[in-house]
Amino acid sequence: MDMRQKPLTVLDQIASSDKVRRKIVDAASTLYAQKGYTATSIEEISERAGVSLPVTYHYVKKKSEIMKMIMEDMLRAFKEELLKEIKAGHDPVDKLSIAVRLYFRITHQSSDKVLLMYQKSGSLDGEAKSRIMQLEVELSEIFSGIVSEGIQKGLFKDVDLDLMSYDIIMMAHMWILKRWHFKNRLSLDIYTDQQLAIILDALLR
Repeated sequence: MDMRQKPLTVLDQIASSDKVRRKIVDAASTLYAQKGYTATSIEEISERAGVSLPVTYHYVKKKSEIMKMIMEDMLRAFKEELLKEIKAGHDPVDKLSIAVRLYFRITHQSSDKVLLMYQKSGSLDGEAKSRIMQLEVELSEIFSGIVSEGIQKGLFKDVDLDLMSYDIIMMAHMWILKRWHFKNRLSLDIYTDQQLAIILDALLR
């Protein structure tokens, strides 16, 4: 049995909020892909995740909150991995290269969730949209912070930080949205190498 589908005990559900959240998000993403967003109920998500319905409702009172959780989980995973990968001695060029490669990889691994965000974000309520936009800004600030450090150290050109950060984010998303076009001639590694070369060419003095 897939451990992700193994029902959690009551103690698990109380003690491990991250595990519960991840099970709910993974179950919802799978069901949305199989049945569609509208046709999927919270009860089905609860059953698929192996989480009791009352506990599921503790995290998700309406389906739109799943989108917010997906974005939160992706951002948290990226931040956690980035902290592990980037060492104090790395210069901004190395930091940016590591961050770009990591974000492209995490986006690729979460491709179904990224597609879901694009397909259904228009149906979210105002509160969920605002939270997702806030999380997106937090993500962009990771890249803008690294680029800003490079500018201050004289390694990078003085560019529009916000625009450059969103260029990087959209390059990662383009792999998901247009992969049907690129997949026959580019692997993820080659795609990442080529896009990183474009980014550094635009930045390096």
